[in-house]
Amino acid sequence: MRLREWTVEDAAWYANATRDAEVQRYTADPPTLTAEQVATAVEARRDHPAAKSFCIEDAGERCGNVAVDVEDGIGHVSYLVAAPARGRGMATKALTEFVAWIHAHHEVTELRLWAHRDNAGSRKVAERAGFVRDPARDADREIKGSTWPTVAHRLVP
Repeated sequence: MRLREWTVEDAAWYANATRDAEVQRYTADPPTLTAEQVATAVEARRDHPAAKSFCIEDAGERCGNVAVDVEDGIGHVSYLVAAPARGRGMATKALTEFVAWIHAHHEVTELRLWAHRDNAGSRKVAERAGFVRDPARDADREIKGSTWPTVAHRLVP
């Protein structure tokens, strides 16, 4: 497993991966996301050092995404694993490696992430990677026209 920079050539794969029904249950990405929109985002993030994302790759196979947006010393982390790569521990490995990368490249006092309350898999990934529950920040969020009950996690170096 390795993390690598996204390229414009990866855009169609990412757009297609987000159409998976299970991904759509728990991602803020719309089901109508296009390769062109992804390519634009890849280019925009390239020139924005506080917003970074990497492709999770295993043996040359694209498997998912990890991303961080850093603002005022706080990193907001997200991740996604495509259907064919689930159940292999890929998300935990990628998130753990990504957290180390964030600390090496950004001055952060805290990392935060949230997950849909019903996304038990994502919640376990966060905890296996060292994040702890932060119930004070649990919230209902407006995502794709619906209200999602979310739970918060945090990691303090």
